[in-house]
Amino acid sequence: MRIVLANSFHYRRGGDSNQFLDLVEALERRDHEVATFSMHHPQNLPSRWAEYWVPHVEYRRELTALDRLRTGWRSVYSRASHRNMARLIADFAPDLVHFHSVQHHLTLAAVEACLTAGVPVVWTLHDYRTVCPATLLLRGTEICDRCSGGSFWHCVAGRCKSGEVSRSLAAVVESYATRMRGPLGAVGCYVAPSRFLAEKVLAMGLPARRVEVVPNPVSSNPAPALGRPRRGLLYVGRLTVEKGVDLLIEAVAGCDDLSLHVVGDGPDARRLKALAARLHGDVVFDGWRGEDEVAACMSTAEALCVPSICYENCPGVVLEAMASGLPVVASDLGGLPELLEGGRAGWLAPPGDPQAWLRVITEALRDETRTAQQAARAFARVRERHDPDAFVDRLEVIYRSLAS
Repeated sequence: MRIVLANSFHYRRGGDSNQFLDLVEALERRDHEVATFSMHHPQNLPSRWAEYWVPHVEYRRELTALDRLRTGWRSVYSRASHRNMARLIADFAPDLVHFHSVQHHLTLAAVEACLTAGVPVVWTLHDYRTVCPATLLLRGTEICDRCSGGSFWHCVAGRCKSGEVSRSLAAVVESYATRMRGPLGAVGCYVAPSRFLAEKVLAMGLPARRVEVVPNPVSSNPAPALGRPRRGLLYVGRLTVEKGVDLLIEAVAGCDDLSLHVVGDGPDARRLKALAARLHGDVVFDGWRGEDEVAACMSTAEALCVPSICYENCPGVVLEAMASGLPVVASDLGGLPELLEGGRAGWLAPPGDPQAWLRVITEALRDETRTAQQAARAFARVRERHDPDAFVDRLEVIYRSLAS
C-alpha cells in the first residue's frame, strides 16, 4: 500500500512522535511505500519528503501581542498545510493518510485536503484535543469536562490553556471552527490507544463514525530477572502541573527511608526543586536522559511512580517499565488502571493525595512477594497486549478496510 503518515514533528520529541517514526520504519519493513508529512523544525530527522512540509512555527516561546494574533490564526487553519498536503497527494497518490498529532501546527487543514481529494483518513488520538481545547481535560488542577457537547467557551472562562486568556481563546476558536467545518465526522477511523480515551471522547461528543482501540506497542525482551537488588523510586517524564510530581515529592519527604530519582525537565522544574529542598526530601533531579540511560535507571529502581492528576492515555514510560520488570505505582485515573489491570499488574493510588501515595508506596515496597507477582503479570501483559508486530497487524487491517 501507499501510505502517508502525518505528524507535526519529525524527531523524537515525545510518545506521539516516537510512535509515528517507529511506524514509518515498521511499515517500510513490510514493503509499504510510505511518505511523511510534517512541519519543518531544526531538530527534524532528514527526509526526502521535506519539500512538502510546512514552515516552522513555535508556540511555547514568549510572544508579542502581534505575534499572538498571527500564531493564533495560524493554529486554527494553515493554508500552507492544505496546499502542501494536496500537492503531496497529487504526486504520491496514497491509498490513505494516517494522522497522529497535527493540531496547532499542521492543523485540520491537512485533513481537509485529504477529504477533498477523496483519500481515506485514519487518525490516532494521542490526547483529548478533539473534545477539549486545552487538551488535558483539566482546569488548573481539577478534572474538567465542562466542554462536553461542544461547549468550548468554558476553556476561556477557566483560562485552561497555559493559564492565559489569549492562548485559551485561540484554542477555543480552533475547536469551534473545526466543528463547524466538519472534518472530524468525515474521518474514516479513529485509533484510540486506550478504551478509556475512546469512551471519553465519544461521551463528550466527538462525531466519530468509527473508533478502534489499538493499545500502544512496546518492545520486550525475554522475561527480566525479578528480585534483583534495587533502590529508590523513579519518576520519568515532563515536569508540569498535571503530572503530579509535587505530591510525589511530598510523599517521599514524609518518610526518611524513601528516595526519589526524577528524570525529566519542564516548566515546573524550578518550583519542584525548591519544594524538595524546603521539605528536605531525598530527591535527585537528573534532567532529560536518553533511552539507554532511562533503561539503566529502570534496572536499579524499586518502582516507577506515575502520580498524574490528569487523564493519562497509554503512557509509553509505563509500558517500558512493565516490559523491563519494574513495578509500577500509578494514579487510579484515566487509562492507567486499564494498563495495570485494575491493580493486578501494578499498584494504584488515589490521585492528588500525598499521604495515600505514601501508604501505597510503603505497602508496595514492603510486600515484595505481591509486588514481584504484579511485575511478572505486567511483563506477560505487555507481551500479549502490546506486541509491536501485532500492533502493525491491526493497523493494516484498518488500512485495508478503508482502502477497499
